[in-house]
Amino acid sequence: MDEEKTKSGVKSVQMTFDILESVVGATDEIGVSELAAQLGTTKATIFRHLQTLMELGYLAQNPVTSRYRPGVKAYLLSRAAATRIDLLSASETAMRDLREELGMSVVLSGLGARELTVLATVVGKAALEIGVRPGTNLALNANAQGYVALAFGQPELRAQLKRQELKAYTPHTITSQAELDAVVRKTREKGYAVAFEAETLGISAVAAPLLDSTGFAVGTLALVGSIQYIPKAPPAAIVDPLVRTALRISWNLGYKGSDLRAALAGEPGNG
Repeated sequence: MDEEKTKSGVKSVQMTFDILESVVGATDEIGVSELAAQLGTTKATIFRHLQTLMELGYLAQNPVTSRYRPGVKAYLLSRAAATRIDLLSASETAMRDLREELGMSVVLSGLGARELTVLATVVGKAALEIGVRPGTNLALNANAQGYVALAFGQPELRAQLKRQELKAYTPHTITSQAELDAVVRKTREKGYAVAFEAETLGISAVAAPLLDSTGFAVGTLALVGSIQYIPKAPPAAIVDPLVRTALRISWNLGYKGSDLRAALAGEPGNG
């Protein structure tokens, strides 16, 4: 019985994606009868899935023709995916070069409307290899990448975090909104951020923003390592190559500035 329910659930999910892909791939708005004919199922089945996709915002219906088109959620999802693909292609070579220069693990993260997600890691050369798994969502209050995202991302990101309780991961995690505001201001002034054992004891990181043509951050680039390699006040030998590489990637993304830290020493979005 459970196996039958599982198979039924999988088929339902498959049908939902088939309908979504058909609507998004159509050259114009599309109707229930056309979808049913394309997908080889009944109009009643198509209609049920369409209603769910509309309620979730992935599809919209023309009130005059009753035909369907992609909704706002589908648009936002496609934009987020395209941005992350651009980030990966714009960063791949630069990340490897930075790892070769410093020998540390390099972590690329993509910034969405509400989250910061690890996209790729180039593992360092140290005997203790420290990497962050792609797909991991990073807590914005507990790592250098999060501080950078809050400082140079869209203002709404910080606004939505202000409405949440800040979780502690170690004794060094920032759990006060006022303290986090101070760190964000300092990050904006310096153009990079450092987190010392904020998320994992024994591990620290330094991060810089990746900017696109708007001058806002669409991602972060970080060096992650043990506290013996990345101290609370990292030397220029670590920070400068990181910021230089972040600028190189930002140029690939359409950023026009020539000095990342100078451009960032003020309000974000001034690129």
